[in-house]
Amino acid sequence: MLNQAEELYSSLLRDETTPADASCSEILIKLETATEKKNPALAKTSKPSQ
Repeated sequence: MLNQAEELYSSLLRDETTPADASCSEILIKLETATEKKNPALAKTSKPSQ
């Protein structure tokens, strides 16, 4: 999972992926889910405010 996140990050740095596309990526969704399971309070602070 970390390798996929690293690839996504690198893709963003090279402007091969837009931030909007990256935010919908499967790997970020998986990481968010894992974070919520481990620490619900941390997951709430990582979401952008609306």
